[in-house]
This record gives sequence, structure tokens and C-alpha cells, in this order.
Amino acid sequence: MKAYLQVLSVSAVSAAASAVLLSLWIGQGPAVVADQVPDSITVGSTPPAGVFAPQISAASPPAVFSVSNFSRKTVCLVERGATLTSRSRDFFAPPDCESVWPGLARATNWTQNEDGSVTLSTVHGAPVLTLVRGKSFSYEVADPAEADLALLMVP
Repeated sequence: MKAYLQVLSVSAVSAAASAVLLSLWIGQGPAVVADQVPDSITVGSTPPAGVFAPQISAASPPAVFSVSNFSRKTVCLVERGATLTSRSRDFFAPPDCESVWPGLARATNWTQNEDGSVTLSTVHGAPVLTLVRGKSFSYEVADPAEADLALLMVP
């Protein structure tokens, strides 16, 4: 019984000492790290990666879409690419997309409108198609009205 009490008391003292030392060690960690990060304004540089990183919105990452023309029964793949401005992205449709919709291969800009619709336009700003969000990862054509097209994001 005496050995049991000795083991119990040594374990309790060791646990308490470890807890105190660990709390002191953890308490100093962030202060030491904060002192090592240089002030980017003072040194005239950009902060290291991960420090004060800007928040990047992943609302519409680059993606590949399948464009289907239901009346012509034709399909092609298009790409929504890099960000150009806060509302527009690069857009690419290969030449075979002309069989899906005339002028689609000339579209180079994907613009997100304030009402949630998307306008595909040429390099000169001429609209080719106006899309509205459908179910899940799809878009349906709103303008021109005679277009029976849908865009579905390819995984």
C-alpha cells in the first residue's frame, strides 16, 4: 500500500510540473513568432507567404463546361479561365463550338452581372449569350430567347 501511495504522489507531482512548464512554454510561443515577422511597411517589402495573406474568393474558380444545343443536338467544351477584373473572367471556346451556337467561338469574356446572370461577350464587348444560373453547376441561356442551350460544369 505504501508503494502505491508513493507512485501516486510522484505521478501527481510530475503531471502538475509538466502542466506548469507546458503552459509557460506555450504562453511564450506566439510572442516569439510575432517578434520574428518584420514590419512590411518599415522594411519596404511584402510580407512572407502566409502572413497577412489576402482572402481569395473561390466563388467561381476556373472551370470547364459542356455546352449543349438541344435543338441541333450538338455539344462542345468551353473554359472559364483566369480573373480579368472583379466581375469578369477569361473565356475560351474552340472553333468546333460554332456548330453549337454561331459566334460562341468568338466569345472571350465571361462577365458576372449584378443580377446574377452571366454575359459571354467578344473581345469588342458585343454580347454573344446571356446565361442564368440553373440547378447545381449549370447555366441556361436567357438571351437570345431562341437559343436552346445549357452549360454544365464538368467535374
